[in-house]
Amino acid sequence: MISLSLDGPTADVPLALVADLKADLDITDSSDDLRLERLLLTASSMVLAYIGRPILSGEWTEEFRLSPSERIEEIVLGVVPVTEIKTVSHNGTDWSADQMADLILDKRAGLLSLPLKWHPFWRAGLYGITFQAGYVPPSVDANNVVQLGTLPRVISQAALMTASALFLGGSRDPNMKSETVQGVGATTWNSASGTGGMPQAAADLLDNFRGELM
Repeated sequence: MISLSLDGPTADVPLALVADLKADLDITDSSDDLRLERLLLTASSMVLAYIGRPILSGEWTEEFRLSPSERIEEIVLGVVPVTEIKTVSHNGTDWSADQMADLILDKRAGLLSLPLKWHPFWRAGLYGITFQAGYVPPSVDANNVVQLGTLPRVISQAALMTASALFLGGSRDPNMKSETVQGVGATTWNSASGTGGMPQAAADLLDNFRGELM
């Protein structure tokens, strides 16, 4: 089985709330809000890049090509959790509403199977599947009410930790590894490698979300 493409939303969105970032930094006024919003968006992009696969909610279209020699019982969709299968086509022909209703879907794992009354294996050919899937980040609605969303909390926490590090390190020369102030003491900064610029602790929170689909 070959997955030919995966198309869906690409806009950058914050993965945590600015209010939570301000609380972590003990900031009580609004003078730095614009900067904090920008840093949180940057940190969120770093988190998504480190995870390395799509996880945010949207409508996705994925194509699969099955050869005649393949005997596939389950198609694995590229974004989870799956909320709804919207359309399925085979070699350019859309499936009927009755065919769609018979499909078996494991929403958390993104596994799509045929019903027992059908042939157990997907037929050869090109499939196009449109589906709603992914996590919803926390947000604040038009009435200033917090919507918690469905994004795992550890992903939001990684974004907050990264944004905090960007804020606190903003006034320091990135090439400076240590600093000594006479009569005060010395400070050394550690640069984690392989984390995409995030603190190591933030990257550690995300390791379970990388690689294999969950």
